[in-house]
Amino acid sequence: MYHHPPHTPTLLAALLLPLFSGLALANEVELNTITIEASTPTQDNTVSAAEITQSQARDLNDLYRRDAEIAVGGGANPIAQKVYIRGMEESLLSMTVDGAYNSGKVYHHQSALIIDPQLIKRIEVEKGTAAASAGPGALGGAIRISTLDGRDLLADDRRFGAKLSAGLASNRGVRGLASSYGKLGEQADFLLSASRLDTRNYRDGAGNQIAHSDTEQQHLLAKVGLDLGSSQRLSFGYQASEDEGVRDARANMVAFPHPVLPNDPIPQNLQRRTSTLAYTAQPGHGVDRLAVNAYHNQVETERTNLAGRNWGEALRSQGVDLALQSALGAHLLKYGLNWREEDSAARAIRNPYNLTGSGREDASVGGAYIEGLLDFSPLELSLGLRHDRYRYQDNHGQTFRSSGASPSAGLAWQANAALRLKLGYAKALRGVGMKEAFMLDIARWKNVANIEAEQASNREIGFEYRQGGFSLNGNAYRQLIANYITTVACASSAGGCRQNAGAARISGYELGSAYAQGGFSAGLSVAHSKPRFNGQPFSDAELGLGTSSGRSWVLRSAYRGWDDKLELGWYARLVEGFDYRPVGSSSQRRKAGYGVHDVYANWQPRGKQGPSLNLAVKNLFDKFYYDQATYGWNGYQNKQLGYAEAGRDVRVEAAWTF
Repeated sequence: MYHHPPHTPTLLAALLLPLFSGLALANEVELNTITIEASTPTQDNTVSAAEITQSQARDLNDLYRRDAEIAVGGGANPIAQKVYIRGMEESLLSMTVDGAYNSGKVYHHQSALIIDPQLIKRIEVEKGTAAASAGPGALGGAIRISTLDGRDLLADDRRFGAKLSAGLASNRGVRGLASSYGKLGEQADFLLSASRLDTRNYRDGAGNQIAHSDTEQQHLLAKVGLDLGSSQRLSFGYQASEDEGVRDARANMVAFPHPVLPNDPIPQNLQRRTSTLAYTAQPGHGVDRLAVNAYHNQVETERTNLAGRNWGEALRSQGVDLALQSALGAHLLKYGLNWREEDSAARAIRNPYNLTGSGREDASVGGAYIEGLLDFSPLELSLGLRHDRYRYQDNHGQTFRSSGASPSAGLAWQANAALRLKLGYAKALRGVGMKEAFMLDIARWKNVANIEAEQASNREIGFEYRQGGFSLNGNAYRQLIANYITTVACASSAGGCRQNAGAARISGYELGSAYAQGGFSAGLSVAHSKPRFNGQPFSDAELGLGTSSGRSWVLRSAYRGWDDKLELGWYARLVEGFDYRPVGSSSQRRKAGYGVHDVYANWQPRGKQGPSLNLAVKNLFDKFYYDQATYGWNGYQNKQLGYAEAGRDVRVEAAWTF
């Protein structure tokens, strides 16, 4: 693998150690926890650990398929999957795991994130330009993933616990997990969990075996928490994930010839290592909650073959976030600081265009923010402001600096006990930052000297209605991303230039309803976005920006009964077809619509403790289809380049919680 030059640990030590030392002596009076929600009125969503368990989720597609505004392209191979919100690719989002920034791009044909869904406690999705507290550069929103703690799994009356699980999938996969957790004395708790997923080449809905889609994944999660009195907590977490297999060089595309780099099968390996250190307190003296989170995240990838190609990249980020909040009568205030450093390196540099580069880049960003929620019942006014300063040195020795403010405002009116109306506006700035790390392997892409920072703005209007067990909510939005930075052909460089290429505009809506009565629940949602880049619909070639999909519908129903020991559920995702112009084609084709149904049954005869059995059937009717977020038809190759989704997959998983 690759080794970065050592960094002095002053960033974490200087900021954290004095703070911990001082606050350890703070007043330990127990106070009520106060939480401030995001100040942008977006149509946000959460995914819980229960939902993940029900569906036996094992990749990104499984995690997000119940949300009509989120699509996951790349087929059923986890390494090739990318997340799109409202048509925008994950690289435009602020994506974190336990607070550790994980949004950088290593190789555009691979996923930015590998993680075992079994280790996830909660996923928060903030759609649209994110709130000031989401951190710097959240142009298209934020995805915040929180992993499990020992306290989440331990029964109230026990000091130690364990969980073992094993699963088998008919579409050629097995997985297993072992976890141990408990208390050490009265103040400390721990969690140690390891899991493995092995799959063979899956079959699509037509019975075709998808070559080079097999994978081996290994995951480790270790956490230790320490309660420092009644109102302070210190916790450390470490995650390690690895994915390897023999895939086509462009893992999200089928094999095809190329005069220089054919898309032939080669061994590939992707690893992520994430360390976090978090401190929370309720110090009083006008500060109701304080949280400090320090992290280090590193992603490495290798791709090699017998013909001599030996590619690979490493991307590292580390930072510290400080968040505070205070109650001012009926009003709430949230404020803090963010600091992040990043660097990337190439394993080997190929230089056919004589554009010599160093093979390394680094960047940093520092910012401050303040958010307030002012309660003038029945009106609520939310105001936010952040300011960020960016610095970036590229692999050709150029230095870029940018800075600016990102304001946001929202207004909500509680019209009556059931109806709430809301509207809002938010802006976000992302300074010139590092290239995709793959671009360092071939030193052909050069930054032009006058790149400007990207800027996003988002306008939303929405409503929420709740009456008894029924709810209805919706919103409409218009989003702009100006000065979008990408690589284009240019006369000044034989290899291509990286520069501001234009503006992206996204307009759309989402509408959702739900009903719950006793053990029965049901829901229906629909979403449609129309992304345009320089006036044209997003195409499959807009790597790093997004893609277009048809109107999406999600239906679901579930029943829990037999003293809450048995749950049965069904959900369907229906996507309408649409006409588009493929890459390399002068005429239009159609991306076909599809409807996919999943069912599940979960049985816990002794409740949360003891044995449990889960049955999930994905793609119940064995539908053959391509997810519309997957790379489609290519006119140059005259064929479909993306992979079809998996056909019917019957998954059975047994677990025992001690």
